[in-house]
Amino acid sequence: MTLTRMLMPFFAKMATSPKTRNLRRGWFEVKRRLLPSLNTVIFYHRVNDPYSLLLLQAMPRFLEDFKVQLQIRFVLDLPEDANPHPDLQAQYALQDAKRLAKLHELVFPADAKTPSYDDALKATAILLKHQNRPKLLHLVTEVTGALWGCSTTTFQSAAKRYGSLKEAEVRPLLIQSSAELMARGHYNSAMLYYGGEWYWGLDRLAHLADRLNKPGMRRATGDLADYQRQYRHVLQSYNTLRPRPKQVKTLDFYFSFRSPYSYLAADRVFKLADLYKIPVIPKPVMPMVNRGIALPKSKRNYILRDAKREAEKYNLPFGKICDPLGDGIQHAMALFEFAQQKGLDKEYVVSVLSGIWSEGLDVSRKSHLRKMVERAELDWSEAEAYLGTDSWRRGAERNRDELGKLGLWGVPAFKYGSLLLWGQDRLWALEKEVLAGTKNGN
Repeated sequence: MTLTRMLMPFFAKMATSPKTRNLRRGWFEVKRRLLPSLNTVIFYHRVNDPYSLLLLQAMPRFLEDFKVQLQIRFVLDLPEDANPHPDLQAQYALQDAKRLAKLHELVFPADAKTPSYDDALKATAILLKHQNRPKLLHLVTEVTGALWGCSTTTFQSAAKRYGSLKEAEVRPLLIQSSAELMARGHYNSAMLYYGGEWYWGLDRLAHLADRLNKPGMRRATGDLADYQRQYRHVLQSYNTLRPRPKQVKTLDFYFSFRSPYSYLAADRVFKLADLYKIPVIPKPVMPMVNRGIALPKSKRNYILRDAKREAEKYNLPFGKICDPLGDGIQHAMALFEFAQQKGLDKEYVVSVLSGIWSEGLDVSRKSHLRKMVERAELDWSEAEAYLGTDSWRRGAERNRDELGKLGLWGVPAFKYGSLLLWGQDRLWALEKEVLAGTKNGN
């Protein structure tokens, strides 16, 4: 075991520590008071991104609630290494955006189709021509809405009314915005940047609202609870359990031991399944890097900090991390097969994910692995015999193939009947689908 691996949990804990984050925020507050121009939220907008369209609609209310300025940057081509499955992501986003729009009482076309690249470029050219005008947010909302077919005007009429820059003028400006996005440490659109931290779309607007909810920044306007809608489900309060559905379906839960979001989902989804008596089948897949998809450093850094914020929302410990990549993943996968045979796969998954992401336990070390196995009430002497076997690979490949056939690319992912969900922050949608069985019994 190398010294770097031994120290990894402590470095990770320091990097994700609330104290470290508060120090950074405190220093920003000092600078913000000296330089009021820093009190600005920067919105990286992509006109053909459904999540950008929804976030645009939420921003006027946000600017009423908080004393911040808004700047909008326009991006179009995202870095390929951080977005390896753009077509799958775009297709999934159309359905996901419909769910989000309904949850947040926003507008999204029922028959939405992703705008063509040429139209997206044309819309961006319109907006870049007017990027320095007052009340830019209104124009961006109008043009983006027209592009998606959910505005009071058509895209053609908007293009005729406002005019646009030539493509030769647009390209350098887009390159400049993309370079700024990546230089600040991100890779995606529908992103808000404030005071050195990133907030993705409607899903993370609650975190920014929490940060700005203080004297001098908050206006006495709407209810901040509206920003927390995605966190309102039964797992946040056992006392709010609704009537159990008359019929339930089997839930397939795709996860990876190397995914922090899988850790955030695992215990919660098993509790949800237990509360509603849903059969759940955990289906582990190999990490993306083992499938030839390496995450750039900026994406890894964002994911860790974002996962920490989400863990705090769910009162889950997080941050003392020991990366299981290598022998650790193979150990975890091999013993999952053993735990599954013993009917303790759920307990094992929670134990191992907790060890990796909140306790700094090294799955490649037998002494640490034994602790995780035994607290899942499994016999270590039996389990140890599975180390070094590779029969688990067939199951992992089958799970990966299933995930691809479902049109999904990453974990955690869920299949409940015809419902397909990606992300630990969609358990509210899973619960809603489960409860639909209360009404119609199917």
